[in-house]
Amino acid sequence: MRADLSVAAQFVADHPEEAALVLEQLSFADAAALLAELEPAQGARLVARLSAALAVDCLRSLPDRLVAGVLSELPIDLAARILVRAGEETRGSWLAAVPEERAEFLRRKLRYPPGTAGALVDPLVLALPEDLSVAEAQKQLRRSAERAYYYVYVVDREQRLVGALDIRELMLAESKATLGAVMHREVVTVSAHADLATVMSHPGWRELDALPVVDGAGVFFGIIRHRMMRQIAGRANDQEAQPMVRTLVSLGELYWTGLSAFLAGVNAAGPGVPQRPPAEEATNGAQ
Repeated sequence: MRADLSVAAQFVADHPEEAALVLEQLSFADAAALLAELEPAQGARLVARLSAALAVDCLRSLPDRLVAGVLSELPIDLAARILVRAGEETRGSWLAAVPEERAEFLRRKLRYPPGTAGALVDPLVLALPEDLSVAEAQKQLRRSAERAYYYVYVVDREQRLVGALDIRELMLAESKATLGAVMHREVVTVSAHADLATVMSHPGWRELDALPVVDGAGVFFGIIRHRMMRQIAGRANDQEAQPMVRTLVSLGELYWTGLSAFLAGVNAAGPGVPQRPPAEEATNGAQ
């Protein structure tokens, strides 16, 4: 690596905010020239600090394969925002260069308008086929631990959500059994078309820290985390939003109270099957 490029890359790595400020002061051509010399992960760190509109203008000057590398490294929500600003023709060209799995995740998010569950969803979560053995599922979990989030979601071969189980249940299950045999079939879900108010007030927050999102055919899109909804609630200042904020916070408090009781039961029960807190006995859904 050239000395000047090495210094620039290190500056981006150590001071991404300041590097973004420098980039904003360059011409689009000069900014693109710098981005073209960086590794995709470094370029993504830089682009993530720019406004979506400016990021699009800079990326337009790059070959599609380099843009695809940056989009693959960006958080999925930010990548989607950039694609929205890019325009239909440019968006199609960039998506064609992105690895197919990630491109499909992005296409799904782009189908739904801002403020709906489909637009808020995090698609990068572990979902495994129902005919997979527990032993194979455990291997997948170890290989993709960064995609696991308390629960393992189970889908059929058409990617429809058919069940779920928590990670502890998976690790304790009989290794030769299939996921379909050990999963919970009654799963609380939210529609991809649901608006923000519906998601915020969803009763599933009483029991779950993440809600799975499905479309009209039951196809699994991913999850919405309670943490994200609290962040959105924290940014809501208008009077109309306040009742939703209070509801979400109250449901979150109920969830964490229940989780504390659950963990206490697990510790008391030792290595056996986890004990359910009393509040869960009257509910349906993957615990």
